[in-house]
Amino acid sequence: MQQSKRASGVPEPDLISALPDALLHRMLSFLQAREAVRTSLLAQRWRDLWKSMPVLRVTGVQRVQPIQRFMDHLLLLRDRLNLEVCLLEFVGFSWDGGDYVKLWIRHALICHVRKLSVSGSFLLGNLHLTSQYLTELHLDGVTLWAKCTDFSSCLALKDLEVTNCDIDAEKIYSTFLEQLFLHQCRYPFEMRTRISAPNLISLQLINFEGRTPSFEDMPVLGTAEVTFGYDIVWTVVRKMTLGIVSMLPVTGVMALMTAVQDPCFSKFLLKRDLRWCPTFHKLEILLLSDSCVADDQRALICIVQHSPVLKKPTLQLYENQKRKCLVPSKAIFNSVEKSFASDNLKRVEIKCKEVDERIHNILTSLVTYGIPLEKISIQQKNKSSQCFSFVCTGFSSMDP
Repeated sequence: MQQSKRASGVPEPDLISALPDALLHRMLSFLQAREAVRTSLLAQRWRDLWKSMPVLRVTGVQRVQPIQRFMDHLLLLRDRLNLEVCLLEFVGFSWDGGDYVKLWIRHALICHVRKLSVSGSFLLGNLHLTSQYLTELHLDGVTLWAKCTDFSSCLALKDLEVTNCDIDAEKIYSTFLEQLFLHQCRYPFEMRTRISAPNLISLQLINFEGRTPSFEDMPVLGTAEVTFGYDIVWTVVRKMTLGIVSMLPVTGVMALMTAVQDPCFSKFLLKRDLRWCPTFHKLEILLLSDSCVADDQRALICIVQHSPVLKKPTLQLYENQKRKCLVPSKAIFNSVEKSFASDNLKRVEIKCKEVDERIHNILTSLVTYGIPLEKISIQQKNKSSQCFSFVCTGFSSMDP
């Protein structure tokens, strides 16, 4: 039958072109902007489809300038319909391309874009974002000044992710922001950047450089994670005046996760900051990595004692035990009482590779401060990736 149609010269129906616009737009959304425009040559049905596609994708491009003329024509000819997603992601150095990118960002905001992602080595400077529709914003590798970190005019913004950016601003402000992720960003040493997000629920501050940002009141904060990278440890030690615990809000924290990749640095921070350890009135879940409990369990006990509604502290101790750090020791934990008991505490969970002397010391400390063994469980993970969980019922001295 097919051979007879071909022999008679009858064209076969174009089934793909017969699909509704919504499906065709969905197909175009996976293409780069330049490739999507080229589909206009396929058939009459495709001539103007790219003008109304809801996704604008420009990714993997080395520099801004070579694509500048194409982008200007694309935005000029495109229908002024709403954009769902706009991705402007450049992988090369384009310091002088920031002005073009800012024009394209403004166009996306005019088209009521909901998700905007911008990355590249260029200056956004004092670009002030204004939108009633933008809900998700990703910035990577760019330089931000004061107006660019004021998101008070983005009335629908819920998720903000800033990665590997230079933030030269006194304040990051958003009234409606719920999730804030700051990864490997650089802050100025001459001033402290303030973060004001009263409706923030989730916070990540990962591997930053410069002075530690200060946080204003976050009454509904649910999860906070703070990590200091090994490569910037000593810079932070010299320059920073606040540490892991004291820089988080006193109220509103439901889960606090702290990790420092250098045990000496961790001990330095905790010893200093726990002199003024605040009370975490709503902290229910606590996750601490190896270095946060290295060599001195009194820091752990101090945090637990200042968390009256804590239900489940978890210790992840997967690193091999290292020799003790030579950090000057002072009697700074005198405020730690000799007993601790809480009806809210359900279980202390310890995750480790092996039950060694360090685990034994932690158990001793927990029991000494009033945490019964039946509330302590250990999850041991061996080299074969098999996990064994058990609840402590007793232990004996490991001294020879």
